[in-house]
Amino acid sequence: MKCKLKFMPLKKSLFLGLLFSMFAIVSSCERIEKQDLQSQLMQETASISEGEIQRILNTKVNLESHQVTDELKFSLPDNYYFQTQFIEKGEFETENTFGKLDFATKENYSNVELHNELFIDYSLYEESVYVVKEKNSNLLTIEDVREQYESETIYYEDKNSLVFSADDSFTTIHFQYDAKTESYLIYNGTISWAKKFPLEEKLDLAFYFLRNARNLLNTNFSKQEFAWKDYVENRPKIEINLVKNMFANFEKEMSVFLDENKSVSPKIEDFAFVELYRFNPKKEAEIFEYLNTLNQDRIEVGEGSKWLEKLFYDVLNNFYSANYKVTPYGNSTVVEISRFNKEDNKTEKQFAVICVINKDEKAFILKNTKALNEKGLDFFVKMFNYYSNNNSLEISQKK
Repeated sequence: MKCKLKFMPLKKSLFLGLLFSMFAIVSSCERIEKQDLQSQLMQETASISEGEIQRILNTKVNLESHQVTDELKFSLPDNYYFQTQFIEKGEFETENTFGKLDFATKENYSNVELHNELFIDYSLYEESVYVVKEKNSNLLTIEDVREQYESETIYYEDKNSLVFSADDSFTTIHFQYDAKTESYLIYNGTISWAKKFPLEEKLDLAFYFLRNARNLLNTNFSKQEFAWKDYVENRPKIEINLVKNMFANFEKEMSVFLDENKSVSPKIEDFAFVELYRFNPKKEAEIFEYLNTLNQDRIEVGEGSKWLEKLFYDVLNNFYSANYKVTPYGNSTVVEISRFNKEDNKTEKQFAVICVINKDEKAFILKNTKALNEKGLDFFVKMFNYYSNNNSLEISQKK
């Protein structure tokens, strides 16, 4: 299949070249796709109602304020972190424009990459914001911006925003002017054709991109409590369904296949973040005894607990150079791991979530496969607690 994609090739670095993929010169490429049943299903046209668009744009989200440049703060979802790169004039030889905004004429500008903590190892999608100084607040128009993109279907357009698809990639563009810093904020969110998910889920995600873009300068927010039901109803379908599909694999493992002292960790491509381990129910007390030794910062581990030290090594590594705090949350136990970083002269914190599940006279441990930072902690706790009570992540429709 031949396709034409718009991107800007940059010679300085591959990293920055990828960041500029939203801007505009025309190139051509070829790719070959397997025309199996799954890919045929993916080709179905996506659609979304105006009511659903408005629901997504008004979904519940906890925002946190971050200083992304010397002058500017962004409000980002609390499971996000950012990386800012400052780009100097003359660093690139290619002509970079967005509408009538010419990057080559600027002394410098910034690119703020946004990352979702939960999917950082999977790179499910990309989000970034360019911050460009410009005194003319009326320079950009959506009509000029639209001309830079090849689109098959435009799903949404207003004076600052564009949501469209091309060759199974879904993209959201949003720009706004910050008068206080005399800067344009140019947001781009994209999920690639290479990510083989239903188009309806990609389209749903594109409007969560728009929600994030509109919230960048929002200062009117407060912390809200989330239950698992809230996560399901207020996060993109593509994220929640990916997690649900991973957990759906546990049902047969728990009922039939998983032997004692064995574990399973479902993957999509090479991405996995949860592990289910089956153990002898008679050893359940050993688990809490082991966690108690961590809570007391005792480094001695009895021979009977060596299996637990091995099981938890990936999330509780560096055992002898860390301090631990163990806290129960519902059916789960959270282990806070504190280490002092001499280079940065500060204490770093990571977390493990451990949940014991008893089912049909069998016993299992559910845990994360990699130490979490605080941004992913609440999601895991609510997810594990809900699963342990319901043997599913599906939300019951019973009233």
